[in-house]
Amino acid sequence: MKFDAIFFDSGGTLYGPCAGSDPSPEQVAAGRAARVHALLGAMGAHCDRGRVSEALVQQAVKCRHRLGAAYNFHQLLIAVIGELGLRLGAEAAACLADAYAGPRYASWLFPGTVEALRDLSEKGFKLGIIANTAWPGFCMDRAFAGVGLLPYLRCRVYSGDVGMAKPDPAIFHVAERLAGVAGKRMLYVGNDREADIKGAADVGWSTAFRRSG
Repeated sequence: MKFDAIFFDSGGTLYGPCAGSDPSPEQVAAGRAARVHALLGAMGAHCDRGRVSEALVQQAVKCRHRLGAAYNFHQLLIAVIGELGLRLGAEAAACLADAYAGPRYASWLFPGTVEALRDLSEKGFKLGIIANTAWPGFCMDRAFAGVGLLPYLRCRVYSGDVGMAKPDPAIFHVAERLAGVAGKRMLYVGNDREADIKGAADVGWSTAFRRSG
């Protein structure tokens, strides 16, 4: 079947287990507080590192509860700035959110991912992402740019930006509208049978299950 658009999940579908000598996802996550503390210092906001770590943990719990699917790291860092009593605005919070998110490495991609998306794009397929993620869109786009995928992913929908998450049918309809393919032949590729496969199938999309193991 010829599809009008193909959308992918991110983690576990495009990104797989860490390979090579780059830091692992767990190591990158473990450095979040240190990166935020260092950047605050560079901004002239000198805080105790332990207090920064504590504020990040506490506000993450509060923000997740308050925001639900709309939770993302930008909202978290806005809350952390408030908790710490710092005179910094949303612009600084965006920089801090990017530091908190940290890098993603090309070595984390499943082998052949860049080549596969390039080939599909060159054949005329409209490609996109629908991801359940707390990473703000600007962080996700930066990460995709860094690993060479951004030029091929024309439509990108991130749960924390749109305030809805898979398997909610609404997030798939958002993707259809953004891509201009509502009512057309759609394929979703994902590794979660409930959020990805059932969610997409429930709105009439074809699906492909990505075995991550």
